[in-house]
Amino acid sequence: MGLGADTLDMLVRLHAEGYLTVPRTVMEIGAQQLSNNFLEAKDRIDGVGKLFRIPEPSPLPDPKPTYVVHGDLEHLPADAPRARDFWTWLGFEYAAIDFDGSPGSFPLDLNFDPAAASHVGKYQLVTNFGTTEHVANQLNAFKVIHDFAETGGLMVHALPMQGMLNHGLVNYTPKFFWMLARSNGYRWIYMSLGSGEVPYDFPDNVADAIRPFDHTIETRRGGIGQLDVVLVVILQKVFDIAFVPPIDVPTGSRTENSAMKQRYWTVFKPDAFPRLPQPLSKRVAHRLGKLRSSLTRK
Repeated sequence: MGLGADTLDMLVRLHAEGYLTVPRTVMEIGAQQLSNNFLEAKDRIDGVGKLFRIPEPSPLPDPKPTYVVHGDLEHLPADAPRARDFWTWLGFEYAAIDFDGSPGSFPLDLNFDPAAASHVGKYQLVTNFGTTEHVANQLNAFKVIHDFAETGGLMVHALPMQGMLNHGLVNYTPKFFWMLARSNGYRWIYMSLGSGEVPYDFPDNVADAIRPFDHTIETRRGGIGQLDVVLVVILQKVFDIAFVPPIDVPTGSRTENSAMKQRYWTVFKPDAFPRLPQPLSKRVAHRLGKLRSSLTRK
């Protein structure tokens, strides 16, 4: 989906909370491009550069013409600027995986391939800005993300939750990430929703597929308005353990199945992880507010 201007707010927040220390490393799950609303936020980009003590001006170009796919979702052209240029300008050691050999990336099939051994546990920041919804094998995709992150590293997800019926293979729920965090002892750093402001009609191709089996879709589709919603979640990998898949059972559940006990040991073992302290103190929250004010002030 590309980086939007809200990525700048995320970096301000994480810097204020003390997460992005030198040396900085980032792994993009899917080599990303920069959206026009990101490129238009020149003052905020410069502000983030000052925050990270970057002496050089931003090398990013002006926005390019684009078009809206549906609602207000921007379609980025193939030659849109690469996020790599932004990350390297900020002083991050950059890497990316992609299936098509995008510039600055190495190929990795998230359905089957493991994380490359030379990259395991290396990255302070692993970003999943609209990639894993295109992957059928969610188990392998989130294992790769877990494996790339260093202990203490952050995993940032910005993924479709609602709408986007012709966009990817899956949409996500908050519960998926609650269970993912529970299984791996991740610290919950942040959660939010981003939504479009322009509703649009129920997609024709979906209605066409339903119509032979349920003719009432023609009258009902008018009441099924679409609005795209993106779920944003930031998790911290606190414990150096092998990835444990999420499982949708209530916390405190028990099983006598030995294979299940071993496979989901963090779920079925009482107190598998020590209680984690909350990451954001009032002092840091106050500092964050001051930083936001200074960076957005005209």
